[in-house]
Amino acid sequence: MITVLFATQREARPFLALVGAEPLAFQPFAVYQSPAYPCLRIVISRMGKIAAATACQAMILSHGATRIVNPGACGALRDAPELAVGHLVRISEASEGDHEIFGKRVAPVPCGAGLGTDLPPARLVTSDRPVFDPVRRAEYAQYGDVVDMEGAAVARAAALYGVPCDLIKGITDTALQLERAMLLRNLDTVCERLALFLRDALCEWEHGQ
Repeated sequence: MITVLFATQREARPFLALVGAEPLAFQPFAVYQSPAYPCLRIVISRMGKIAAATACQAMILSHGATRIVNPGACGALRDAPELAVGHLVRISEASEGDHEIFGKRVAPVPCGAGLGTDLPPARLVTSDRPVFDPVRRAEYAQYGDVVDMEGAAVARAAALYGVPCDLIKGITDTALQLERAMLLRNLDTVCERLALFLRDALCEWEHGQ
């Protein structure tokens, strides 16, 4: 069973429409199924690391997820052509920007189960607080290329259960001051690109099994 885990309804909306998803459950998370893809479930976790990790765990334990895909928006932590706004990236490793144990950063979680191999790789930093300032951007850029609010939590939860996990992210902004408006302005277009990519990639993956 493939689970596609989105943080928000707005991010999920284009993909739900493309696969003709129908509601399956609403508590504790909104879960959808698609008649066209019997082995697919879509879940909307809500924003933040705790919500994302809990939803990931619930899909593994209650819905039998054997593969997790986490698409969503992210901000670029450095300036590079492959990290331009509007581009999609596949996450090669994910870490939590605000997680330390006894003063040491926790090792990142390797990501990638074969989805999106034609996309440029990027390291993800996840933070419960949105990053829209140059100081935190520079700090997180030491450890990653892009930043979001859920990905590393999903990857870590999946790894605890030995479930393969792919993170595919679309860049909406450059994580700098006053770019909240840029994120919102680009979000729908980026999510439409994610939806098209996921539909095609999941079709290829399903037919290859």
